[in-house]
Amino acid sequence: MHIVKTIPVGPLATNCYLIGNPETKELLIFDPGADAAGIKSAVRETGMKPVAIFLTHAHFDHVGAVKNLRTEYGIPVIAGEEEKNLLSDSEYVLPHMFREEYPNPDALLVTADRFVSHEELLDIAGLYVTCLHTPGHTAGSYSYFFPAESMVVSGDTLFMESVGRTDFPTGSNEELMNSIRNVLYELPEETIVLPGHGPATNIAYEKRYNIFTWTKREK
Repeated sequence: MHIVKTIPVGPLATNCYLIGNPETKELLIFDPGADAAGIKSAVRETGMKPVAIFLTHAHFDHVGAVKNLRTEYGIPVIAGEEEKNLLSDSEYVLPHMFREEYPNPDALLVTADRFVSHEELLDIAGLYVTCLHTPGHTAGSYSYFFPAESMVVSGDTLFMESVGRTDFPTGSNEELMNSIRNVLYELPEETIVLPGHGPATNIAYEKRYNIFTWTKREK
């Protein structure tokens, strides 16, 4: 039985997830966007050992605590290969509308230790994770599907009754809709969706109630 702990962090209340395996006593950290101290406190509460940091994409509100946590735990950072060249671009990591709150954007730049590709299957912490390239919010956005646990970390691609914005650099509404309809909506309907912001949902609910992803019927 896996555990999931959700920690809203930073000014945008970004969901940082701790997904752990009580059998191996190991856990994975997803999108540590800020508040390294709070995340470390939550890790201690689990009694488990972090073994990797996963990034759904490289925006500032998803990576802010990466450097601190990687140094603290000595663990690798994993991201999608299409995001590789963007991790080191401050114009991309920190959009201009947020510059007043973060006067030193270079401090938010991180590097990844491993880049994954679409449909790559990882065996880590005793859990299987399928890496899914879901571009649209950014060109290198990834979702991480846990087939045995029937859950997916969707980042800023899919939210409860909403979708990610596409007006940031490398964003594309066409790609976002394709990612949701042809990748995420192809997952089992009972799959729990753990989004980058807001409450959890599931695939069946979003197919029925998420009006942003509905398609027009032919007359």
